[in-house]
Amino acid sequence: QLIAGPIVHHQEMLPQFLNNDLRPKGTNLCIGTTMFAIGLFKKVILADNLSLFAEPLFTSAETGVPPEFLIAWMGSIAYGLQLYFDFSGYSDMALGTAKMFGIDLPFNFNSPYKATSIIDFWRRWHITLSRFLKDYLYIPLGGNKKGPVRRHVNLMVTMLLGGLWHGAGWTFVIWGGLHGFFLIINHAWNHSTRSIAWTNHRGMTAVYRAVTLLSVFIAWTFFRANDLTSAWSIVMGMFGLHGIVGAEGFVIQVSEIAFLLGCTLVALFAPNSQEIMSSASLGLGHVVPSRKVAWNLSRRWAFITAILLSVSLLELNRASEFLYFQF
Repeated sequence: QLIAGPIVHHQEMLPQFLNNDLRPKGTNLCIGTTMFAIGLFKKVILADNLSLFAEPLFTSAETGVPPEFLIAWMGSIAYGLQLYFDFSGYSDMALGTAKMFGIDLPFNFNSPYKATSIIDFWRRWHITLSRFLKDYLYIPLGGNKKGPVRRHVNLMVTMLLGGLWHGAGWTFVIWGGLHGFFLIINHAWNHSTRSIAWTNHRGMTAVYRAVTLLSVFIAWTFFRANDLTSAWSIVMGMFGLHGIVGAEGFVIQVSEIAFLLGCTLVALFAPNSQEIMSSASLGLGHVVPSRKVAWNLSRRWAFITAILLSVSLLELNRASEFLYFQF
């Protein structure tokens, strides 16, 4: 039973249960163990250490300490990365465990922080939730078949309900509403700039990625905060309204900045787990193989898997539960 995802559909799962030989096979065990090791490493080594950056920011904001610009952005980025590595790690572990028994689950993440738009982000983030919202909310509401105004209304309603799906609180409503607003702006931009050449120039990709990331991380602040007051305080800090550098009670180490920067570079530029495992016929969904790192059935990958598992298991004594268990 999957507590958080991927959200599976009976049409893709029941045929596998009925037709597959579910007895463990050596190749599937190797593929599944490697995928499980990657997911466990993401959770225990990356996500749980990123929480050391995120928690102080949100805790201090709840006690009335206004964060300044640098602290606000470091904490918000750390939480966005923590949530990604935590939940994508969980999904990798689910995919790996299923593969050990010859079952393929749908992919749930595809490097969402590489997205070039909010539309692209929701094609990459919690993919099975996006599919669920589309099939059971957006399309039944009319989708995009009743004109642009109705489409925008349907998008906003879908995202507001998607926010409430995560929790019955105003912070989740605002998070969903922000993404609904971002999606409407995105569709309107695409429509109004369709015939303008420079908007589709390859050089604009970096700009689009930067705007998308800024929007997503500002919205994550509401998703994480326990109340609106602390969320607004952090957002004000992100816009520099509490000052620019330093904050009382915070001490930033060079090693901490290096770790946060390293995790950011991994999320932005490194191949994701299914790209690495593309040659293994793992999971349901299209994936472009990685040209940088590619899994194969070899002693080298057996050694890499053993290292990932060993390092992760040594840190399990302080691991926290998965973030998405609370939603």
